[in-house]
Amino acid sequence: MLHEEEAYREGLQIEDLNHVTLNGRKIVPMTTDDAPVRIAVIGAGLIGRRHIQHILAEPRCRLAGIVDPDPNARRLAQQAQTTYYAEIDAFLKAADAEAAIISTPNDTHAPLGIQCAQAGLHLLVEKPLAADLRSGAALIEQTVKSSIQILVGHHRRFNPYIEATRRILEAGTLGTVTAVNALWTTLKPDGYFDVAWRRRPGGGPVLINLIHDIDCLRYLFGDIERLYAESSSGVRGFAVEDTAALVLRFCSGVLATIVTSDAAASPYNFESATGENPLLHAAAQDCYRIFGTRATLSFPDMTLWDYEGADGQGWSDPIASRRCPVEFAPPLERQLRHFCDVVRGNTAPRCSAEDALKTLTVTLAVGEAARKGAPITFDWAGLPDG
Repeated sequence: MLHEEEAYREGLQIEDLNHVTLNGRKIVPMTTDDAPVRIAVIGAGLIGRRHIQHILAEPRCRLAGIVDPDPNARRLAQQAQTTYYAEIDAFLKAADAEAAIISTPNDTHAPLGIQCAQAGLHLLVEKPLAADLRSGAALIEQTVKSSIQILVGHHRRFNPYIEATRRILEAGTLGTVTAVNALWTTLKPDGYFDVAWRRRPGGGPVLINLIHDIDCLRYLFGDIERLYAESSSGVRGFAVEDTAALVLRFCSGVLATIVTSDAAASPYNFESATGENPLLHAAAQDCYRIFGTRATLSFPDMTLWDYEGADGQGWSDPIASRRCPVEFAPPLERQLRHFCDVVRGNTAPRCSAEDALKTLTVTLAVGEAARKGAPITFDWAGLPDG
């Protein structure tokens, strides 16, 4: 089995700007009469390369440079016919960019974001916003000082299945939502952990993967009031968890359970369920179930279950299912177009830095709750909604 980054390098081929393919699918960059947003990509690893792919294919923006000390990034920049910078300082001095996507290791998001904001660059910062709350708050403060726009890359808010679920909830189709069950379980191969930081605190499934599910549930059900958690590193014995289980209470009264593990042979995870990530096998199984007083929704197969007939009252009545059709489109592609609108001042960020800081607060509390063996209660009074 190929390492993730090796698989992606094999899939992404750039002969020239008119011949870009990903996993055999031709991507044809287009032209537009509008001035394209000049976007640089800082960090050309796995997710950075995916951002580069979408920038090259999107008519509303132009790749304005690649920043990464890895020599492979120099070759990628040559293939993409853009400028290569080994260091951030050289980029900030010389680059012809008005925005940057930061897709570097988590602990560099805030420091690099602050430097870019000071230089007047609008930002799309990959999740998490920062490695800790203090540095996240410092980044927010700098973006306000510099009067720049910042979008945080919780890209699943742009997933068509999440958008359709939000519409179903807003329409009241489920009645009063009582509970949610969420799973993110898969088996990461041994080679994944050859990168040292993935074996250390912060490199496990809580901050890398679970944070997405926490953000999705916050996007659907609002702020979280209280959290209980247990975690374990019993499978690999690393200094970071491989499995965690959570119970959440939302301010709305909705209750949720989440199990996450990167040490389980399982198809029950967002990527395999939605087909969102081409590197993971699409298994078409559900990963969320949302329970309401009128109906239950299975996600992302978008199956609605409710009692038949207007008089259906409960378990003794027939129950039937129906599918809600959803047309899929790549979330990163849709997020990039939204970022262009944010930079041009046409819309507010779908995931603001303030909102992303709330998601980070809850995610970091998972480790604290597990260590203490006690619930964590959140007080959002006085904080901006983002």
